[in-house]
Amino acid sequence: MQPFYLSFSIPELRPELSHSKGLAFLGSCFSDEIAGKANYTGFSAVSNPVGTVFHPLALARFLSNCLIENPIERIDSIEDRFISWDASSKFCEGNRWGLLTKLTETRKAFKHALSSSSHLFITFGTAWGYLLKEDGIIVSNCHKAPAQSFTKSLTVAEEIVNSWLPIIEEMNRLFPDLTIVFTVSPVRHVRDGLVENNQSKAVLIDAVRQMCAKTESVYFPSYEIVIDELRDYRFFKQDRIHPSEEAVDYVWNRLVESSCTIETKGMIEEVVRYRKLKAHVPMGDDHSKHDKKLAEKLDAIRLKLPSFKE
Repeated sequence: MQPFYLSFSIPELRPELSHSKGLAFLGSCFSDEIAGKANYTGFSAVSNPVGTVFHPLALARFLSNCLIENPIERIDSIEDRFISWDASSKFCEGNRWGLLTKLTETRKAFKHALSSSSHLFITFGTAWGYLLKEDGIIVSNCHKAPAQSFTKSLTVAEEIVNSWLPIIEEMNRLFPDLTIVFTVSPVRHVRDGLVENNQSKAVLIDAVRQMCAKTESVYFPSYEIVIDELRDYRFFKQDRIHPSEEAVDYVWNRLVESSCTIETKGMIEEVVRYRKLKAHVPMGDDHSKHDKKLAEKLDAIRLKLPSFKE
């Protein structure tokens, strides 16, 4: 009997992922899911320092602001709080200076993380953007502001490509050892409508195709793995929008298969065994034996991976 899925080969990612180097993730909530798997399996990963950002132009602006000295801050006050149109609602402060300081420190920390990372994974979520009528620029977060403050628009692939190419060039100059990996989120943006969601994904896929053709950036097919290879609603949560934990595991495993050496895969398995043992709650008098075994495994991991964080 043939399997009930359509498998396809994924080009090997070069250079490979290694526990000796950090990983950075930016983009949609699916990016956070994969970053979580990376951290769980022993990698040092940072993800979305200003919160999830779904739109490519908003992501481009965040990276650009990380690279330049004095970015233009798009700060506004809503009721009794100050917010940034370039960050999530967790970046709200009671005063403008406090918010500016927090944003500046966060960008500097992410830029530093990039300098010690081998790969930057950028996940585009949607090409539908909300333009702030005040300045005509797409926001990263609407902050529950009145709908009449925005204009909704579908960004074309050419605009995405033109925004990203100079940033990729600058990233390559500043971080020559950093590999930029683009991917498209399989999360359905059904609030836009299913037809509109497919139009959006088509724009994103085409934009990424063009950027990878013009630069040394590469593409990892998260979208195709979930939508085409798995292709079943049982791999989605009950909302039928977000991929299930099983689907996220599957995508992560496909990434590991295509981008890790045998040694790195062995380290991943060792870390996962430790995580599972740590999560186990022993019964009765088994606590001391369990704790001893846990300490031994932790020591063994740290001999090979001194930076390992529990």
